[in-house]
Amino acid sequence: MAQEQYLVLHLPFDEAEGAVTTYDFSSNRADGVLTNAHFEAGKQGNCINYDGTAKCEVSPSVLNLNGSFTLCAWVKLHEVSDNLIVLVNYSGIDHYYKCVVNLQPNTWYYVTLTRDGTVLCVYLNGSLLERATVPTSYGNPIGINVCQDCYNTELGHGCVDELKLYQKALTQEELMGELDNTKQLAYLLDGIDFKTYGVFVSKCRGLMDGLKMKDPLKVEFDGYHGEAIDLTRPRFEAREITLECFIDSAGGKMAFVQAAQEFIAQFHAKHKAASSIVNAEPCAAGLHRLTVDIHPTKPLIYEVYLPDATNIDKEWNDKRMIGTFTLSLREPEPVKRVLKHMKTSEATKRISITITTTKLVNIYWGDGTTTQDVCGTNVTVTHDYTDNGEYYAVITGVIEEIEAFSTNAIIVWQKL
Repeated sequence: MAQEQYLVLHLPFDEAEGAVTTYDFSSNRADGVLTNAHFEAGKQGNCINYDGTAKCEVSPSVLNLNGSFTLCAWVKLHEVSDNLIVLVNYSGIDHYYKCVVNLQPNTWYYVTLTRDGTVLCVYLNGSLLERATVPTSYGNPIGINVCQDCYNTELGHGCVDELKLYQKALTQEELMGELDNTKQLAYLLDGIDFKTYGVFVSKCRGLMDGLKMKDPLKVEFDGYHGEAIDLTRPRFEAREITLECFIDSAGGKMAFVQAAQEFIAQFHAKHKAASSIVNAEPCAAGLHRLTVDIHPTKPLIYEVYLPDATNIDKEWNDKRMIGTFTLSLREPEPVKRVLKHMKTSEATKRISITITTTKLVNIYWGDGTTTQDVCGTNVTVTHDYTDNGEYYAVITGVIEEIEAFSTNAIIVWQKL
């Protein structure tokens, strides 16, 4: 969306219970520091639950109140009050704007506040609730407060999900897009949407299925029933992913053949790596990144290869051609941790990981390069991205036996 360039804070609040940091998915990376915060199932993924003692502090300030701005979030009131208060404060006695919204507790609502000069607008679920013009003598706001109408605790009550701040007053049309911001399901190979080749996925298997366990250590004793088996450290076989696909071409036989050849060829082409890489080797031969976009901030990611031939079932036609085929992919390193890093300038080009593990792990940096066989105590591995953009780094291996881990990136999946 065009307004993404104005995004200065994005807190999805998708962390698990017990987290002390909540990640900012904007380019500012102004992560929030949590105190007494709780997490539970939210409108999309998890949400943060404020119980009157919790707080989330973001530093430094990322929003310039002197200019146009938008605040939007999903909110759910607790049963302590039916009212949500939107308050904009200005310098001077009784200089403020206040909007009281009556809502049903335990129900999710999308609340938005925009400021464009002296005009303030409050929207509820995308509909304009109130439009007000404050006197020019008020000047610029000095603070914003959106809270449940409850004053018997020092801090606020209620649940919040998908909080965003924009340095722009979004239009109602743009807000409706935000309201329906669930990412459309997409399959990508090395960052290129399958649909670029006219390929669509109708059914998939193996993406989230339980992995098949390798045969554990077994011992049989004479005179005893059955066997003694060690299940304390399960290990798993490679992941098998099956995608039922069809390819649609309106250009006739030749266009169909070209699209099919180009798509299949990508699985056997060399995965191009960026230049000027620090601590990285070329990506393992034959491995390509399959990304399944199911969520705006939490895609499913797999490093796969295509071991078998692909047969396309088709009927020749001079105009429009449709063929069906099955992609049987294999992920040799099926257990992983997924990180996200954003490069917006030379100052943010480097991702850093410090790890303690006795098991070898591999790191796929998301730009076609990898660092192999990392292990040891407090080992720090860094990587510099060449081009601006967002990258998903994948750490594969016996993730459950990592003893210590820290990074300047966002942890998207602790274990996938």
